[in-house]
Parts: sequence; C-alpha cells; structure tokens
Amino acid sequence: MRLQKLNIVFSLVFSFFAACSKDSGDQASANTTGTGGSLARFTISGNYLYLANSWTLRVFDISNPALPIEKPPVSVGSGVETIFPYKDKLFIGSTQGMYVYSLTDPASPVRLGSVLHIRSCDPVVANDSISYTTLLGGSRCGPAESGLYIYDIKDVTSPTLKKMLPLTTPLGLGLIDSIAFVCRGVNGLSAIKVKDPANPQVIYTRNDGEYMDVIPYNGLLICYVKAGILIYEAINPGNITRIGEIDY
Repeated sequence: MRLQKLNIVFSLVFSFFAACSKDSGDQASANTTGTGGSLARFTISGNYLYLANSWTLRVFDISNPALPIEKPPVSVGSGVETIFPYKDKLFIGSTQGMYVYSLTDPASPVRLGSVLHIRSCDPVVANDSISYTTLLGGSRCGPAESGLYIYDIKDVTSPTLKKMLPLTTPLGLGLIDSIAFVCRGVNGLSAIKVKDPANPQVIYTRNDGEYMDVIPYNGLLICYVKAGILIYEAINPGNITRIGEIDY
C-alpha cells in the first residue's frame, strides 16, 4: 500500500510544485479539484482556474478544458504572490498583506476582508476559523519581523491577529489537523502545535534538507527542498516518518 501511494505521489509531485518557487517569480478543500503548495500562484476550485498575477486575479472557466474562457480580471492590489483555496474562499498573500475573497460567484470573486502589514513575503493557509501566514523579513521582502502570524478569521471581513511566533527564515507552510508545518530553508522544517492558536508551540524540527514549501496530501507530507522532493508519512503529524525522496 505504501509503495502504491508513493508511486501516485511521484507521478503528481512535479505538477504540484510547478508554481511554488518564489525564485521563479513567478491544501485542498471539499470543492477544490487541485492541490498546491502555499507558495503557488495558481489554483483550481471547482470549474475555475485562478491565477495570481502581481496586481490582479485572473479567472478562467475551465468547464470545457479544451476551451477555457477568461472572465474579467479582479483587481487585488500590488505585489500579489500566493493563492490558497479553502472551501468557498480564496486566501491571497501579497507583499502588502492577506486578502480574503468569496467564491459565492466563482466567476467573479469578491473581497470579504483583508489585513495589511509592513511589506513582506506572505504565503497563507487557512481552516474554518484561523489563517496562518509566514512573514519573511529582510532582503527583498521588507522589514517585517520574521515569524508565523496567526489570524482569527471567524469574521472574515475583519481578520484579527491572535499571535505571532518569531521564527527565523519562514517560507512555505502547510496545515494538518492542529499542527502547522513551516519550511525554514536551511533551518529545517518546524512542526508547530496550534491547537490553541493563542499559544503556538514548536514541537520538533526536521533537518533533512533546505525546505522551501510543503503540501499535506492524503496522509503524506510532500516537501519541496533545494535538492528535490522529500516524502514523509504524516498519518500522525506529531511524529512524521521519511519514506521517500526525488532528487533533481
């Protein structure tokens, strides 16, 4: 069973990370037909493809994949970098902040709320009530304090900061149950217990590579590292086990 699961992952993993690299410039939910990392710049939800394109959100109806139809673009703001779908919403990360869009009308996403911050790089993942954002300070990402920022989004029209956990070099992130996984480049992959969002705790850090982004997928943790892909079994996210790798 494990071998079969790995074969499926190996066949899909490169398409998963096709848009995940910030250097190239460029989690799934019930109504999402695609899965990508937190650094991805495009996603599929239902019959629509959404592409984050610096200032705008481009929208394509792909009901007929052979004949995609582009809908009017949605103006988001400057520095749009990442896009994460969750149920009937899109969470968009930019150098300016996080934006939440409704997909009630999937052809025309509408902004529900936002939170702005000092200029910084900003991947996002979310669940029903909490969103998680990493801000990387320094270099091109600006002067914000590096760390994991946790927002209460019960009222998506007005996200409120619940807690900031300082972390060095935070990059992509993923969420399994009550554990957030934060990629930290050469500083490893940190598993952070967030059952109490106001009191996040780092429970362990793996140091098997230079971690850039991560995708939780069907009991697995698929990690994009500088040298390739690392696969972990994560049925128990509190104790992941490395089971495979793909070298570039």
